[in-house]
Amino acid sequence: MSFSFSKNTVFFLSITLLLFFRIYLNASTNIPLHFDEAQYWSWSQDIEWGYFSKPPLLAWIIGANNYFCGDTEFCIRLPVPILYFLATIFIFYSSILLTRNKIISSVAAITFNLIPGITFSSFVTTTDVPLILFSSIFSYVFLIIYKKKNPSHLYFFLLGIVFFLGFLSKYAMAYLLISLCISIITFKSLRKKFLNYGGFFFLFTFFILIIPHVYWNFKNGFVTFNHTVHNANIESINLNFKEPFFFILSQFIVFGIYPLYCILQNVLKYKQLNNEKKILLIFFLTPILIISFLSLFSRANANWAAVGFPFGIIFLAVVLNNKEMLFKKFRLVLSQILLSVLIIIVILLGKNNIFLDPFSKQRHAKKLASFITKELNDIKNVAFMADDREDFALMLYYAKDFKGKRAKWNGDINIDDHFELTTDVNNLSGYNLLFLTRTEPTAEMIKRSTSYKLLRELKFFNREKVKQYNLYLLLNWKKENSSTK
Repeated sequence: MSFSFSKNTVFFLSITLLLFFRIYLNASTNIPLHFDEAQYWSWSQDIEWGYFSKPPLLAWIIGANNYFCGDTEFCIRLPVPILYFLATIFIFYSSILLTRNKIISSVAAITFNLIPGITFSSFVTTTDVPLILFSSIFSYVFLIIYKKKNPSHLYFFLLGIVFFLGFLSKYAMAYLLISLCISIITFKSLRKKFLNYGGFFFLFTFFILIIPHVYWNFKNGFVTFNHTVHNANIESINLNFKEPFFFILSQFIVFGIYPLYCILQNVLKYKQLNNEKKILLIFFLTPILIISFLSLFSRANANWAAVGFPFGIIFLAVVLNNKEMLFKKFRLVLSQILLSVLIIIVILLGKNNIFLDPFSKQRHAKKLASFITKELNDIKNVAFMADDREDFALMLYYAKDFKGKRAKWNGDINIDDHFELTTDVNNLSGYNLLFLTRTEPTAEMIKRSTSYKLLRELKFFNREKVKQYNLYLLLNWKKENSSTK
């Protein structure tokens, strides 16, 4: 009994030390927010059941954490390593369910925690973080149902709740539902469990819980759903055979070179695998295959298949649950450690070397905000306007001490981002506008102000490129009764 306890202790001590190391790195690296992070923070200031481009759970998490911690960059990113820590625990217990081996389960869970994509994204707040947590919990509950001869309906209710929370994190959670359907069709044991009251309770729970989010989308013209479809670019057929190749190649970088190599070795022996391994492979490979297909028509980001990663790691635990696989277990963890260390070194060196810095595109945000804040303080009866979503989001955060009115310019009748959905430049009528742009005022803007002038030209160097911003003053902004915002 003491030996068993010792194995658990080593595992939990390892991932706890990794958790605090990541928290320390976040506190010490002082990386400015990415514009998406700034946008998520702005969403958290106005809690809703949905937002333009993403479901709402990440904004809820940031809002709750801000209440206890504050709204510094460190606090906004604090939940990230914590949620990955929790996901790792569920991977550990999921692996134990199938292997009954705490050593290989520890190896698998640590391999998961050191996935290169997770190491990098521990420095950034993204919707993938809660998605991976709930995907990990989903795998645990699903495997309980799979292993139990007569699982209680309570597990199906719980699976529905977890799927709902994952779906509110990112719509990519739907890939797990597709994987589940494929598995149910393929394997008789799952058909018996899901094609009855259990499956009904699972779906019923999800559909009841998702109603408020669907209603929010209904009230707002289904903007989130439409944005997701637009990202898939399914309306334009323009075959690009390079994109699937690069997407699959990117999975080696994001998931880990050696772990993915081990999985692909077993894919070639698919017919020889037992049902347990086949089901795990289906859940891991389905998102990759779907996105590879979609990438024929549009771009595909490397992280879009991350929802299946927990199942891939659990698959490795089952495959390597053999004393003869000791060397492979060692290489599995060592390869992840080396990649994670390399990523951290690049990030640390990038702080003083713009050519290595993966966050170079956002380093200028604080300096830009300081110029804008100074101008806002010097101008009487002033409001703020920008014509770019990225710039507007960053200035919402870094110029948040300004308590006056703000809005994003919309040059057409379409709603293309959250700020065009929630702000209206007509509400700035009667103010003098400080206008941030990378170009110059449009004819429509000039028409709606009594006069305008260029206050500042600001240039920031990003590797070999120069980012130029222009600050204009538009005097006595007029309201226009038109569809233009």
